[in-house]
Amino acid sequence: MKHNISITMDQKLFRELENIRGREKRSTFIEHLIILGLKSYKNKKEESRTKHRNASLTVVSPLNFNKTKHQAAT
Repeated sequence: MKHNISITMDQKLFRELENIRGREKRSTFIEHLIILGLKSYKNKKEESRTKHRNASLTVVSPLNFNKTKHQAAT
């Protein structure tokens, strides 16, 4: 079952959509763009979570700070 919605948009955006969609039905084309946008949004959100989850943290004791700094430089 599909739901009917109404949106308002900037005239420039509307013209761009009209020029790109060609002969495809407007509602079908906008639905397709929303699906692509949601997939992209979910992928970026998941990438962001993965980056934060995989971020490494090195804890350096104040006693070993100079030694660790020297090892990283070599």
